[in-house]
Amino acid sequence: MRLLPLHPLKAVGLKTRLFDTVGSRVMALIVCTSVPLATVAGVLAWHTYLATSDNSFERTKADAVSARHEIAADLGRAQGALETLAQITLHEEIAPRAFQLVQSVSQQHYCSLELVDSAGKIVASSRGNEKDGNPCQSNLLALASASRDAVSEKESFAEGDGATEVVIAGSALLVRSSIRLDYVDRTGSSVPGRLIAFRPLVNQELVSTAQYAHVSNEPDVGSTDLWLFTEQTPPVALTARQNVTSPWSREVTDRLRADLKVGRRADHFEANNVYYTLIPGYGPTSIVAVSVRSAAETRALQLFLARVMLIVLILVVELLLVALAAQRYLVEPLEKLASSVSEWRRHGSFQPDLPLSLPLEIRQMERAFSRATKRLDRHEARLQRATKQQDLLIREIHHRVKNNLQIVASLLNLQANRIKLPEAREEFHLVRDRVRSLATLHRYLYPEGGLSSLDIRAFMEELASQIFTANNHSNRGRISLSLDIHDVPITPDQAVPLSLIVTEIVTNALRYAFPEGRAGSVRIQLHRVDETALLLIEDDGVGLAFPSEGEKREGIGLQLVRGFARQLGATLDIISEQGTVYRLVFPVHVPRRNLA
Repeated sequence: MRLLPLHPLKAVGLKTRLFDTVGSRVMALIVCTSVPLATVAGVLAWHTYLATSDNSFERTKADAVSARHEIAADLGRAQGALETLAQITLHEEIAPRAFQLVQSVSQQHYCSLELVDSAGKIVASSRGNEKDGNPCQSNLLALASASRDAVSEKESFAEGDGATEVVIAGSALLVRSSIRLDYVDRTGSSVPGRLIAFRPLVNQELVSTAQYAHVSNEPDVGSTDLWLFTEQTPPVALTARQNVTSPWSREVTDRLRADLKVGRRADHFEANNVYYTLIPGYGPTSIVAVSVRSAAETRALQLFLARVMLIVLILVVELLLVALAAQRYLVEPLEKLASSVSEWRRHGSFQPDLPLSLPLEIRQMERAFSRATKRLDRHEARLQRATKQQDLLIREIHHRVKNNLQIVASLLNLQANRIKLPEAREEFHLVRDRVRSLATLHRYLYPEGGLSSLDIRAFMEELASQIFTANNHSNRGRISLSLDIHDVPITPDQAVPLSLIVTEIVTNALRYAFPEGRAGSVRIQLHRVDETALLLIEDDGVGLAFPSEGEKREGIGLQLVRGFARQLGATLDIISEQGTVYRLVFPVHVPRRNLA
């Protein structure tokens, strides 16, 4: 692949963007035609993997549901034992022996069997095994009894005959089963009461015999570890042999606790290549099924990755081959043609020198460019002659306008000096100052090189100094001048009324704001505020409210200021308290570029 020393688009001064070149567009077309097929193949492979992964979640969910049924059946057997005791006429004195018989039959599975009277007082009981580490130990039973007493204060014997609930006692999960009955007390009277049984939620016999989880010996199916999970207690294993070592990472427990906190009792996710399935258990408990990836799932993942890599490899090879062919037979001829056009722009000679083996369309384009460049050369020569004539005409017009304005100002000044009436001479001087401001503005807008943007800061400085000099004042004399001008873009249409406004206001201040030799200052500010410009002209003179001078300052000058403000599209506010403040706000327009 041969690269040209200078990219043709950069040679002609164009900014390249994505898909601007022929090569990039050919590559885009190839990608657009190949990607859909590759996407379909990838999606099919991904669906195959997801189907296998969903089978894993369904397998773990089925094991968790089976464990929940085993727990419910075990609790049902405990409730059935209480119902059997309630059906016989239970005597208070023989109740302990009946409880011991039940403990023997259940192999000491119950932590406690109690007969409670209607006031919640225990009249007979039997305790199970209380060895260390067993959920039936005494301190946990004390917590369970406290929970039982709290419930007993709220419950009424008018409720159902039996109830079963999970009690969290310390770090252990106990089941509290109760049933209403009538028993015979020591006086021989039949009184209402309640049988209460406490037992561990997890039956270790079912754990040891693997009745909670059905373990599979087939490697393709995989085995599941089952756990009881609550927010307050550590996880309790429902399977004797754990296939996943250390499944309870902080990430997993935080995810499960977050689910339970928002009331979501069903969830499944994958963390560290381990599958977790959460389903509701019994009461406040939940069952979590934990399983590693099976052999079938591993094969599905490997097959998916292999298919994706193969698709990417085929697509990359195809793009490279087509890119090389497109560069050789399509892009390079067009780049040569574009380079010839760039050479013609620099040196005025269009000689593409393209081989005859090019496609017909490119040869036709080359002939069309040849004819077009010849016409453009002739047209450009005519435009250059016309531009030179136009430049000469504009310079002559600018020169004559500037001279005429200066001549008018000089004539007005001569005429004013010959007038004896002070009021008439004053009006001539005002007109002279306005013409001078226009002449100064014209000099800044139309320099020798042609029309240019207005340097508002330099223009304002010269205009203000010119007004002070015309009124026989110095910038640092009795009346001082202060300028705060920012670089605000001003168009020629705005510059004329703006200069006349400044001339009128500053002249008015110098003539009338400081009577009888009063000292003071005049301040001119021009700032840009977002899309508007703010012009402030203020003096600390006597103000418009001064009886003798206010009438003079409200003459034709102020009328002109208001008229020029309307022409400028500005809002005019005049504040006369301690001195006078003229505040004009007008829109900012972007001035036209240099036309010369």
